[in-house]
Amino acid sequence: MFFLVTLELRGETNTNIWSGTATNAQGKTLVTIKVDTTEVPELNGWGQRAGELCVQWYPKINMLLASDGFEPSKEVQLRFHKDMPGVASTSREVINISATFVKKNTNDFGMVIHELTHVVQDYRRGRNPGWLVEGIADYIRLTHFEPQARRPRINPDRASYRDSYKTTAMFLEWVEKTYDKQLVNKLNKACRECVFAIDLFKDYTGKTVNELWGEFIDSLATKRAITPEKEVSK
Repeated sequence: MFFLVTLELRGETNTNIWSGTATNAQGKTLVTIKVDTTEVPELNGWGQRAGELCVQWYPKINMLLASDGFEPSKEVQLRFHKDMPGVASTSREVINISATFVKKNTNDFGMVIHELTHVVQDYRRGRNPGWLVEGIADYIRLTHFEPQARRPRINPDRASYRDSYKTTAMFLEWVEKTYDKQLVNKLNKACRECVFAIDLFKDYTGKTVNELWGEFIDSLATKRAITPEKEVSK
C-alpha cells in the first residue's frame, strides 16, 4: 500500500492548539493529530514538531502493525501537562506528555513514537503481557524510527526477554531478522485478538522463547568479542 502524506495545518486562532492531517494519494484522511500545549505555551514549537512527526509516522506504524479487520483511529491527541509526573502515558487515542520531561530531554522524539505506537496497538481486550506491549512499542522506535541510535548493553547474567522496553525490543528485532520477518506483526495481531500465548514463539519460529533468548544472548557475546568498542554501558 502506497500513500502520500500531506499536512493540513489548523488552529491559527489559538497558538496553543495545533493540528495536522495526513491524507493518502486519493485524498482520504488517514489521521488528524491534535496538539494541546495550553498548560505550557513555551512548548508550542516542540509540540508542533511532535505533531508533525506523528502525522508522518502514524500511517507508517499502522502499516507495520496492520492486521485483517483492524481499523485504526482517525484522530490522535497529544496533551502536554505542566505538573505531570513521569514521562508520558497513553489512554486509547490520547497521549499525555510531561512538560518537565520534555524540557529536560528536548531531543527525545523517540518517546513520542513509542506512545504513538501504543495508540496503534489498540489492545483493548484481554490481558497481554506488559513486557511484550512495551517491547513492541520500543521495537517500532528502535528498529524503524531511530535504527542508528546507540543500543544499551544487556547483562546476560541478569537480563530477560521479560525486561520490557529496549531489552525486549532488541530481542524481538533479533528473532525477526533471524527466524521470521513478520514476527512482530504476528505477535501484534495475536495481542489485538486476545489470543497471545507464549507458545506462539515456537509456532512462528520452531524454537521456544527461552531457546530464542539463549541464542540471542550468545549472539551478543559474539558481537562484543568482535567489536567491543561499539558497545554502550546501560
